[in-house]
Amino acid sequence: MRNDIYFDPMTVEWVMAHCDIARLGVQDDESVYVVPVHFGYELDEQQHFHLYFHGNAAGQRARLMQANPHIGVEMESDYQLLPAPQDSAFSARFRSLIGKGTVKELIDAADKVHALTVMMHHYVARMPHPLTAAMVDPVHVWRVDLDEVSCKVKNPDHDWQMILKQLGHPLETTDAVTASSQKSDADNKD
Repeated sequence: MRNDIYFDPMTVEWVMAHCDIARLGVQDDESVYVVPVHFGYELDEQQHFHLYFHGNAAGQRARLMQANPHIGVEMESDYQLLPAPQDSAFSARFRSLIGKGTVKELIDAADKVHALTVMMHHYVARMPHPLTAAMVDPVHVWRVDLDEVSCKVKNPDHDWQMILKQLGHPLETTDAVTASSQKSDADNKD
């Protein structure tokens, strides 16, 4: 089993908290329509993730989600190309997430206020004014209930390794650049 893929909610939440954009994959007949969105998320008491986003109810995304509520989600953050000690030995450092679930539009004003407040808190720590039902009335808001979700932490740096250890993941590997450099040094000694 791969040692850079995680399924536990705490690690998934750590990765999700560092992502700014979610990409939604919506079924479009025999292809997939992918669209980036700002989002908010929360983890419920049963350890299930819910994503919230808003948008235009008259657009292609809304039409496709209404026709088929099954949806895929992808996110990533902190992508960094790692230097190559030799040709074709480069790698990358990043955090990413994939998941799938079902989407539904929120109609109730209290649900919309909650969802949009969660979204805002994903990007800003404190909102200057609380949202009201009147403010969110014209806004179309959706919730994705994730059935499956996993995250990947590729070539974690020292800080990420410390966080992963705190989350209960013992790490025994070095990052790709260090491993590649060690292999290159070993090859040069032969």
